[in-house]
Amino acid sequence: MERGRRRALAAVVLAVAASVGSSLGALAGPAVPTFNQRSAQWSHDALGSDRVDTIGSAGCALTAVTMVTAAYGYATNPGLLNRWLTTNGGYLENDLLLWRQAAAATQGSVRWRWLHVPGMVSQLRTDDQDIEDLPPQSMVESQLDAGRLVVAEVRLYGGMHFVVITGHTGHTLYINDPWYGDRTTLQARYGSYRQAVHSAQVYYRS
Repeated sequence: MERGRRRALAAVVLAVAASVGSSLGALAGPAVPTFNQRSAQWSHDALGSDRVDTIGSAGCALTAVTMVTAAYGYATNPGLLNRWLTTNGGYLENDLLLWRQAAAATQGSVRWRWLHVPGMVSQLRTDDQDIEDLPPQSMVESQLDAGRLVVAEVRLYGGMHFVVITGHTGHTLYINDPWYGDRTTLQARYGSYRQAVHSAQVYYRS
């Protein structure tokens, strides 16, 4: 009887250790705060200088970048970053976020670049990206392993949406989603990487 209890206790300890180890692996990068673009604090603020779009309705890219920059130690929130970008040339055509300029708010402490399909020299030269230029999931995972954060373009209700990929365990990708203001996995909410992701870019500490 006592031996059976010891075996059961040992099994529980091993299970907990395995769970903790798995969690630690997923948290190898910086701790990423969650922000909800629909928070009452800023959801009704105009996005950039647009007269229609607000942070709540169209600020997923802004909110995703806010999470990234905050993870690297830059004290901000979607409302504050939106105001900085509006007055510092951070938007194109009123409310289209300029990704590099969003990183510029950190005064050089955070940098940005696209993730490209290896060998796509034309995109690498222009620092641009097109729909054929989706990096493999293995490249995203290697960036996460290096402590970097990835902003990925997905589809939400058929429209363009952006989430932050914060880490992974195996091929399961963990995300912070600005529309819901929560943490989940890419696969659980949007499907497999190849089905869900349309583009990817990386932010990292300089």
